[in-house]
Amino acid sequence: MARTKQFDERQVLVSAMLVFWEKGYEGTSIQDLEAAMGLNRTSIYNAFGNKREIFGRVMGCYKESVMSALITAMDSTPDIREGIRRLLNGALDIHFDTDNPGGCLMVLSVLESSQHDTRTQDSMAQAIHDLKDLLQARLTKAKRAGELSKGLDTGSTANTIATTMAGMMVMGKANFTRAALKKTVNQVVSLLDK
Repeated sequence: MARTKQFDERQVLVSAMLVFWEKGYEGTSIQDLEAAMGLNRTSIYNAFGNKREIFGRVMGCYKESVMSALITAMDSTPDIREGIRRLLNGALDIHFDTDNPGGCLMVLSVLESSQHDTRTQDSMAQAIHDLKDLLQARLTKAKRAGELSKGLDTGSTANTIATTMAGMMVMGKANFTRAALKKTVNQVVSLLDK
């Protein structure tokens, strides 16, 4: 008779996510994952595969939880300026939350992309492009609705917002203060008034 899983898969992936987020891909060992996930090596391999496959699942979990929550916060207001402010401040909240390792798992993983195979590199790059595309779609919708200037270049503005979001996570890891980074948020949101 086949044995059934005796663990919450999502919770185990969240635990693995925090390890990769803190230590990076290369710095995370199978022993680290065993300790964090509360599973032995055989159970990990049987349920999730090797380290690279676990990382891929973790990135999916990160997009579905952390990134999705930021997008939901942005979309929870009809005002595009307030939405962008919520998106960027939400990213700061995650960075400064002491329950998280700080920074952004996606950004930190892209910075160590030489440690990943082509498929993983492509997946991480696609996630960032997806964020930019989503921002551009929201900005275009707001522009059509008359909330933004007709002359606003939604593509370059979306690039600026996505770049700011990623850059703030790096700056946060370099010990820039929340107050300093909030000024950056305000500066970026003010670009929508032009």
